[in-house]
Amino acid sequence: MRRPYHHESGAALILVLGLISIMSTAAVFSFDSISRLIKRNMIEQELAQARHYAIAAEHIGIQQMRDVINQNLNFGLIMAQNLNRYDYVIDDARLSVVAEDVSNCFNVHALVEGTNITRHEAAPDGMRRFADFLQVYGIGRETAQSMTTALADWQDSDTIPLPGGAESGFYAERNPAYRTADAPVADISELRLIVDYNEDLLNTLGELICAGNIDNEIRLNVATLQPRHAPLLTGLLGNAVALPAMEAFLAETRLGKFDDVGAFFKSPIFADQPPSAETQKLFKSYPSRIRLLISADYGDAKLRLVTEVRFNSNGTYAIISRKFGV
Repeated sequence: MRRPYHHESGAALILVLGLISIMSTAAVFSFDSISRLIKRNMIEQELAQARHYAIAAEHIGIQQMRDVINQNLNFGLIMAQNLNRYDYVIDDARLSVVAEDVSNCFNVHALVEGTNITRHEAAPDGMRRFADFLQVYGIGRETAQSMTTALADWQDSDTIPLPGGAESGFYAERNPAYRTADAPVADISELRLIVDYNEDLLNTLGELICAGNIDNEIRLNVATLQPRHAPLLTGLLGNAVALPAMEAFLAETRLGKFDDVGAFFKSPIFADQPPSAETQKLFKSYPSRIRLLISADYGDAKLRLVTEVRFNSNGTYAIISRKFGV
């Protein structure tokens, strides 16, 4: 039998070492993949647990706000003293809840009124107030009225356009074509679909407009009005007070100064043209719409939850929206 040459033995050894190297690399890669998969599953489990903690924190925040309303506490003073933040530790989770009053906005649902649960028709008073509100921003009267009727047409149940408005027939000629919602808008971003409502205008209006999702009422809180709300008040009061004067008045008014609507409208700025009793009904002294900014940290999971809640004077409430983020 022929004995193998030394170079053949060396080649075999190199081949074996190569195979071992490949197998080792594959094993390391597989181990690394498994490790990543395990860690990913752990994080997903932690996120799921953090989600439950966030919902628990939401419940705590809602109960805190119910106590504020039931006890007739001045939420403006609570905000001024930074007492609208609540921190908790439950098991191994760190939770925080910040309550913000977002009542002070023009509810665009006020442009229509419900004749029943599913049918809505244009509301003249709400339309008049919204047109006045738009004019505060330098929009001409005719344009403001056409934009108002277009928004009312978008939300009312019929297919007949109001004078200067736009129904499905108008949008059918666009590319791509679409139709009106024929129902109150689900989210304020929906206004981008309506004629003349461009991105710049919506950014300018910002949080001074909102979609109630629950009712067709406007309910502002006199205890938490701030200078940024001046255009809203100026519009709702029919431009009876000039915008600069309204801004100056609110800048001088500390948070929580007013806890009574009557006392608010007895301020000297309203002496020349006192608002009507009907207009004063748009104002309250408690928060009717609260945003809860919730964070839940559990392990490596950091979850954020933004919840908006509508409150009634008797403490009952309904969740308007709930948005999770990581």
